[in-house]
Amino acid sequence: MTHPSFPSSFADEIGAVLRRPAGHERAALGHGGRAAEAMLDLLPEHVNRYRVSDHVITYCNAAWASLYGTTPERAVGTSLDSYLSPDEMEGLRSQLTLLGPDRPMLTDVAPRQASDEVEVRWIEWADRYLHCDHEPEVLSVGRDVTDRHLAEVELTESEARFRDLADKSSDIVWRISGHPIRFDYLSPSVERILGYAPSDLMDDFQLVDRITGGDVIELVSMAMGGGDVPRRVDLRFRHANGSTVIGETSITPVPHGVQGVTRDVTELRRLQAATAELAVRDPLTGLGNRRCFDEFLDAELERTAHSDSPLAIAFVDLDGLKRVNDQLGHGAGDLVLKETARRLRRVVGDVDRIARLGGDEFAIVFEPTSPSSADMIVQLDKALAEPIEISPDRVVDCGASIGEADTRTTGRRPEDLLAAADEAMYAVKRSRRSVLRRTH
Repeated sequence: MTHPSFPSSFADEIGAVLRRPAGHERAALGHGGRAAEAMLDLLPEHVNRYRVSDHVITYCNAAWASLYGTTPERAVGTSLDSYLSPDEMEGLRSQLTLLGPDRPMLTDVAPRQASDEVEVRWIEWADRYLHCDHEPEVLSVGRDVTDRHLAEVELTESEARFRDLADKSSDIVWRISGHPIRFDYLSPSVERILGYAPSDLMDDFQLVDRITGGDVIELVSMAMGGGDVPRRVDLRFRHANGSTVIGETSITPVPHGVQGVTRDVTELRRLQAATAELAVRDPLTGLGNRRCFDEFLDAELERTAHSDSPLAIAFVDLDGLKRVNDQLGHGAGDLVLKETARRLRRVVGDVDRIARLGGDEFAIVFEPTSPSSADMIVQLDKALAEPIEISPDRVVDCGASIGEADTRTTGRRPEDLLAAADEAMYAVKRSRRSVLRRTH
């Protein structure tokens, strides 16, 4: 698109309009002056000119006059003070203290509130100091920035509400922006949770990297780069005292950065871990329970099937636990069970391979061809046959019957393998009872 060309004297005509004496009638202008004045009246900016000494208006365009509910003819020759709001008068006085020959151009530091007949408007003023024949004047050009100002006010109020809520939060509320990245905000709760004052982390962002092992930096960088990040993630923080804090952290992208909330879930995660452990562990012996055994056996059967390796089960049943419970009480029986578990761990080594199936029954999963499993049944039988000390003056004998089953003879169905080991154990128990009857 091309723009129309104007006569070279057009700028001079506009200058003549702005320089005309106060009270000069528009009709007295020549054709060029009226054209220039018409152009100024078409501008959306508010243009006026006034004397420094008494603030008398020497020129205003139609936009300026409309803003203050008057006409250019009525405004010219009157005092600017009669039109301006208190806020604008404060801006005018502030500008005049700074304007002068050495500083002829100046923009007001803040939009000023101007009230027209319908609504409040916010105007951003730029002033120019003019050298005139008789006395100095000021040319002011105002731009309506109401929409921008109201948006900034709303943003400021929103930020104030955000900080008020965040400052009172028991969680760590934070916001990060910039390149390199830095904190814009960090709630006071960080000191209670991590032992660091907010200023420590805001002044030294690398400290965040050191106490999280880089996890936060990585996630924030991904989020700021538009990458996918988990909605919630557990991060491990190193407290100022050296302890570990688990923080459940949510991250949300915002313009020019990210913000998030980190909640201390250290005790909650410990409780959840303990609860999960109870679901698969026998609380008395610390060994796996029946559920744990079934899951482990299934996994081992699948693993060894891929390599076509055999797998075996040793089924252990204590021979004398009922007698101990009847004669010495269940407290003594619990001591026997815990000592049995300790001896099984000593022989087997890998605690995950041992489970207490219930009562006085235990099971062990092992690879019969592994060098570490050589003579395992013999070692188990020997370890469990040793007397168990109940108290300094009381020991009991509580040996065990042990049966073994191997996938090479039973196949890989877990129920068949366990049933075969159980039957083998009962065969050992019957054999021992027969030997005892013959000896008596």
